[in-house]
Amino acid sequence: MKPEIIHYVQRSIQTLDQRLTVFTHHPNGTQYPYRFMFTKLNGYITDFLNKKSMPNMVVMPGFRGVGKTTLMAQLCAEYKNKAARVLFLSVEDAMNLFNAGISELMLAYEEILGHPLESGQEPILIFLDEVQSDPRWATSLKGLYEKTRHIFFCCTGSSAVSLQTTPDLIRRAIFEKMPPMCFTEYEMVKNNRHPIDGLKEKIQHALYGSDRAETVHSNLLKLRPEVNQYWSTINRAEIKQYLSYGTLPFALILPNETSIYDAISGLLDKIITTDLVAIGNFDTTTLGVVKRLLFAISENDLTSVTTLAEKFNLNRLTIVSIFDALEKAELLIKIPAYGSNMSIAKKATKYLFMSPAIRMTFFSFTGQEGTYLSRQGKLLEDSIGAHLYEEFILKGQGAIRYDSAEGGADFILQLLNQKQIIIEVGMGNKNQRQIINSQKKINSDYNLIFSNSELSLNQTQKIVSVPLDYYFLM
Repeated sequence: MKPEIIHYVQRSIQTLDQRLTVFTHHPNGTQYPYRFMFTKLNGYITDFLNKKSMPNMVVMPGFRGVGKTTLMAQLCAEYKNKAARVLFLSVEDAMNLFNAGISELMLAYEEILGHPLESGQEPILIFLDEVQSDPRWATSLKGLYEKTRHIFFCCTGSSAVSLQTTPDLIRRAIFEKMPPMCFTEYEMVKNNRHPIDGLKEKIQHALYGSDRAETVHSNLLKLRPEVNQYWSTINRAEIKQYLSYGTLPFALILPNETSIYDAISGLLDKIITTDLVAIGNFDTTTLGVVKRLLFAISENDLTSVTTLAEKFNLNRLTIVSIFDALEKAELLIKIPAYGSNMSIAKKATKYLFMSPAIRMTFFSFTGQEGTYLSRQGKLLEDSIGAHLYEEFILKGQGAIRYDSAEGGADFILQLLNQKQIIIEVGMGNKNQRQIINSQKKINSDYNLIFSNSELSLNQTQKIVSVPLDYYFLM
């Protein structure tokens, strides 16, 4: 065992309090609020310490900037005086400094403990940040899982972690994907305004669990007092900040929009040069084109591979591979056209951003006055696309498409029970024309318009107009 690795782990133990403070506190000394995920992970650790549940390993993937390291540091801080031992290590730093992966770090920790991990009896909580930096991370964690039951492992990693996971580890570990913040979480983190318990679930059930448009409308009417109660405490100007950058927690502590968009741009650079390399076999020249491709999508999310290949002088298959990698990295959400497999292949794919803050960062590059006002509809579409992705695609409960016909609807939500819901999105008082157009070829159960209009029902067309006041509470 290299002595410098042992010294690194020793130093990490000695400086734990200082390192945690960097991640858990603002430079002015105030503590960062907890995200919703904290409660869930805290429950896993509490059950482990009380010997109530297994498995004893949680892996938290998500793209950079959603607050995974801060959340893990908050958990570590919560338990450093409660558990017998706590260890917090950056696998990325260890790999960069010493080319030392998880196995080497754990061997060094055994040297410090004076015995193998499996022979100890007292509980230990080990927090490992950016595990995907170690190419052998999945095999190493599987081995550690099988060696001991008195150690709880909490690990973060990029979205690539999900792709590199072995089937054996999937059966052993709990995977909790860390998404960007929803509006109510943004309000809780930024302004300490907590959501009303159970309201999110009630709204979702009304919108997606109803049998027909009349049921959707009546259930939403019943929820209107609670919805109004929440909004009575909220400054509606916050919606602009939320859609512009508020889905990413780190943006809330930066001094101005220029620094926010510079930081997001730097974040994209890190994802392209680090995470995409782990996902796809791209050379330096190809990686240099990725950001320009993302900029092209920000202006027009309907993507013709042939057009882009000609514009950027790249092979069509290379363009396809880049988009596949960006989708796996969860920067982009792929929305295919509605129809049969044969017809879909002939139509452009729509790509939305996992966070509207990414699109807004590209908009900021243009420096145009009124950028938000002229593009807010696209930011909202990103937000709703990410919501549908998280609630249905990630959970294996459905699929989302778009109507490629001229004047077609933004989304067709196809649920596993064969229900189809046509969805249209807009920031203003959206009319019903696009849904009516799509209904001519798509047999939907009912249809939703998310916009700033009043809650209303068109029984003839099976359309419920849903105010954004409801959407932002999901």
